[in-house]
Amino acid sequence: MIKILMAFVLACSGYAWAHPGEHHDTFFATLVHLLTEPDHLAMAAGAIIVGALGAGVLRRRAAAKRRMFGRR
Repeated sequence: MIKILMAFVLACSGYAWAHPGEHHDTFFATLVHLLTEPDHLAMAAGAIIVGALGAGVLRRRAAAKRRMFGRR
């Protein structure tokens, strides 16, 4: 699984898709920039989805391990 993930990351890291606009120096301006650009929002949504799926898998594995050893 890790090898497949690393191959995917390497395959997608060839070019950066830059968008027009300036990147600001202050924290608030950077935060507003990240929340208003569609490409940044898509990446954030993808990270949230992957994180939620990973948390679900880990929760199911932990529950299965508890059932296997007779603990709740």
